[in-house]
This record gives sequence, C-alpha cells and structure tokens, in this order.
Amino acid sequence: MDESSPDSDLGIDTEAYTAGTEPPVGVEFRTRTLAYLKAIQQYKTFSQASEALHISQPAISQAIASFEEQLGVKLLETRGRRKVLTPAGVYVAEFSNEVLSKAHELRRWLDSYTKGSAGVFRVGMIDAAVLYLLPSALEEYRLARPQVELQIFVAESNALLQRLRDFEIDLAFMIEPVPEEMTSAEIATEPLHLFSPQDKNIQAWAMPPATSRTRALIDRGLAQLGISPHVTLESRNPIVLRQMAALGIAHTVLPLALADELPQLETLRHKFVCQRTLLAVQRPSNSQDMRAAEFIELARQAV
Repeated sequence: MDESSPDSDLGIDTEAYTAGTEPPVGVEFRTRTLAYLKAIQQYKTFSQASEALHISQPAISQAIASFEEQLGVKLLETRGRRKVLTPAGVYVAEFSNEVLSKAHELRRWLDSYTKGSAGVFRVGMIDAAVLYLLPSALEEYRLARPQVELQIFVAESNALLQRLRDFEIDLAFMIEPVPEEMTSAEIATEPLHLFSPQDKNIQAWAMPPATSRTRALIDRGLAQLGISPHVTLESRNPIVLRQMAALGIAHTVLPLALADELPQLETLRHKFVCQRTLLAVQRPSNSQDMRAAEFIELARQAV
C-alpha cells in the first residue's frame, strides 16, 4: 500500500480498487452533533437536553436534521408531542458516547503531551554523554516523567545528526559544529589532555576513530604541539582509551573528567591538547517540545 495515500491511515486497501472505481465514502460529523444525540438519549426530551447544553432547541434540531440528510437515515421520530430517537438514532447515540469518550481521552493525552508528560521521547547521545556526562540527567528525567517513554540512541555525532535529519530522534547530544538548519544549546566544554606511558619508548597511540569530530579536534591540537601520532588502536568508547593509558600500553588524549576517575592517571597527564563542546541539538520544528526543554535543563545541571 502507498503510505502517502490519504486513505492509508483509515485502513482502506487502495490496491483493492481499480482505476475509475471510487473507494467507499466515510461519514463526516462534528463531535458537537454527537453531543446533541447523547444529551437527547440521556435527558429524553429536547427541552431538557437544550437546558443541559445551554443551546436552543432549533439549533439542536437543525444540526441533527443536517446529520440525518448526510447519513440518509432518520435519527428522530415524532411521538405525540415529543421527538424521540429511532432505533438507528439509539445506535448512533451509543456510538456518540464512545466517540466522545475517545475524544476526551485524546484531548487529555494531547494536553499531557504539550506539557511534556506523555508520548515517546527519543534522545541521541555520544558515548561520553551516556558514560559520564549525563547519566544523572537520564535518571532525573526518568523519575520526573515516568509517563514518557524515554528511548536512548548511542552513536557518534555525525550519525546522530543524520538521525535528526531523518526524524528518527528528537534531541541529540553531540560535538560541535552544528549546521545552520539545526538549533543548538551549549551543555559543557571539556578540556582534553595528553596522557602518556611512563615508558618513553612506547610509540603506540589509542585514539577515537579518524572519522569522529573529537578526533579532528585532537589531530589539530597535536599538530600544533608538533606531534604526529602513530595510531595502533581506534575506539569510540573513551573508557577503552583510558584503559590503554592506565595500562601503559599507548598514548592517548582524554577529557579530564574521565581521567579523574582513575587517580593513577594523574602521573601520566601532560599537555593540554584541545577542548570540545557538547551541544544539545534539535530541529527548529521541535524547539517547542517541553520534554526536550526539560531534558536540556537537567543536562546543564548535571555537568
């Protein structure tokens, strides 16, 4: 089925119809008219229904007459001096109860969604954000918004940006830069330092992948220091890079926040290499999402 077809959301199999054949016509109605029928069923008389709804009897009669004309079915009949529901009218009135209940349910859900308390919220993060920068923000958000289904996607910055463009995530925590078509907010700036083994003869380097944004920043910083690294291991996981330095296997460049978790690395820390900025990035069309605004504020508090 062509998902772009306007009928696809209604469950109509458009492939079942040949060229020139009209698909079945649905019923168009206003919830206000259904409310009139519900009131007539509940209060039994037009006058009582009119009083309950604070609307004139002629307005009710006109709306129902128009609905009857569209349906091709009588919903009301005259009995003595009263108008009562026909069997079809009773059925439509019962249907009205269900539709109006669902409409109220939809309204409540939309109100919650607008306030950031419902729906699915998809957040993309680089490894560092999940591992040590924002875990407390994740926990705080989960506790504050238990009705929201929080989905986390971990990837490098370029992949997260593509997911944003493809509408696969709602918010991304990634390394700068950010293209003009996106909006961003700064979350944290991390200084990155060189960590080298005690054995000066070791030439191996453990680094982020050559395609990553952090690697580009590190390469520029090392070049300014006159260092050309011999990279023997690449990993997106900064914990792996830290382990290589802690074991004295390779030189690497790490954020100070990550290195501080292992005091023994302090003796291996040397020059400042560069700094990177973590940004919260959104599509402009999603900038009014209260869930994103709340999560961004929690992220700022976390760092």
